[in-house]
Amino acid sequence: MTYQKRLIFYVLLLVLLLTGMMMLSFQAARDVILATSDEQLRHAAQREQDNLRTLRAALAQEALRIAALPQLDELTVAAGAVGGDLTYREQFSDVSANPHILLSPNGELLSGPQIPEVIEAITGHPGQNSHDAFFVRSSQGLFMVAVAPVIRAGQVPATLAVLRRLNRDWLQHRAGVADDYLLFFALHQQVLLSNHPVSEHHGFDTGASILRTAGQQYSVREIVLEGARPGMPRLWLGVSEAQLYAELRRYERWVYLFTILGGAAVLMVGWLILRNFGRPFSQLMNTTQELLEGRLPVVARSSANTEMDQLVNRFADVLDSLRLEQKELRQVHEKLQHTAITDSLTKLYNRRYLQEVAPGLFAQVDRDERYLTSILLDLDHFKEINDQHGHLAGDAVLVHFSRLLKHNSRANDHLFRIGGEEFLILNVTEDPEDSVALAEKVRELAAASDAIYQGLAIPLTVSAGISCHYAGSGSGSLSQLLRGADKALYEAKANGRNCVVLHGSCRSAAAVAKTRSAIKLVKNDPA
Repeated sequence: MTYQKRLIFYVLLLVLLLTGMMMLSFQAARDVILATSDEQLRHAAQREQDNLRTLRAALAQEALRIAALPQLDELTVAAGAVGGDLTYREQFSDVSANPHILLSPNGELLSGPQIPEVIEAITGHPGQNSHDAFFVRSSQGLFMVAVAPVIRAGQVPATLAVLRRLNRDWLQHRAGVADDYLLFFALHQQVLLSNHPVSEHHGFDTGASILRTAGQQYSVREIVLEGARPGMPRLWLGVSEAQLYAELRRYERWVYLFTILGGAAVLMVGWLILRNFGRPFSQLMNTTQELLEGRLPVVARSSANTEMDQLVNRFADVLDSLRLEQKELRQVHEKLQHTAITDSLTKLYNRRYLQEVAPGLFAQVDRDERYLTSILLDLDHFKEINDQHGHLAGDAVLVHFSRLLKHNSRANDHLFRIGGEEFLILNVTEDPEDSVALAEKVRELAAASDAIYQGLAIPLTVSAGISCHYAGSGSGSLSQLLRGADKALYEAKANGRNCVVLHGSCRSAAAVAKTRSAIKLVKNDPA
């Protein structure tokens, strides 16, 4: 075989290897994306599993609370003789929105709806567990049931059960109505109930991990219903794969394009080599070998003016461009990651990052026995600013306030814009009073610092609500913390705005902080 034919063979082999590397790269990226999607589905199902446990525990607590009400003393006696349902509704209509069932010790219905399957399940339940609930299917629908004994003077004159109906509204409340998520009950290889009615009554193989319905394909994972009675449908969570496969198709097109361009570039290089045999040939061969090994070598440029030397110089430029492209790709990736968790207007963190950082802050609080404070701030009369000066002026006010927050916050403060004119500061602190002082400082600075838009000074004030979570107060959640701050903010608005209001959780936290400080002083006292 001549040297030229051998060189042609090597060039063709390089094209083949380049094509194979691109295909392998695509396959590897595809496997990573699919694995990531499956991991996200697993985490989503686990979160829903944990939320369901919390819901069961809350329903069980509600049953225990109602069973302890003194009104039940008369009700258990009068229910059987004086129309139990009417008496029950009149006395307990404001206790809970959930339906209730009251049974005598022998299983007779004293009050509540007549649901035979539920009553049968209740009579078979010990009713002593204050932290659990079970699931049952009846002719009137699916229910979560929590049972609590009515204990009076060491006796059990009745059993109380609190019911939560698991219907389509419940599923839509849990998973929403968007096409991205599907939460459904399946029984006998069929979708029985779903947050998307269009998917109901579709066949579903419970042994598979895919559900195809109404032109959509979902990856599904089961959510175990702990305490489910026989005949209860199984609960599943599905995530749409439409966006995932759209990303894969787009990436595939880019792979084909780069494969064609890379193959064409390699063929061009081979043609130039065939035209210009010379001194740099061995150097070029060594370089291609390094490329086959996945490295981007540095090629020394030649000062000669032959065609082969020019080819070597151009090849060096290609390698430099590839290295630059790699650097730019890394920078773009980092920028995309930052953009995903940052509000585009104020450059503060957004809700997505809030969901990511909150679990770590709660863990830090419990580990270090400290306090997590939530300062919810809302610009007063922001709608009037928009109406009077325009939305661009409103944006300028938001940017001005966000800068004020950045310049006056502490290193361990987490700043968020959570929507519209609402801002949030999360902080892990030794003393909740520090966060109160920060909120007052921000409020005073906002009132003293006008926003400037096109030479016009726009005055602003801010109202703030503060809630707290501290180690030892039980399992905390972000939603609970934000609800407390929102209630305090509502009170601040009702008090005339431009003020800071503490939620009751902060007063409890402050008392705990003082107690801990006193204990530390006693321990540190040499006497």
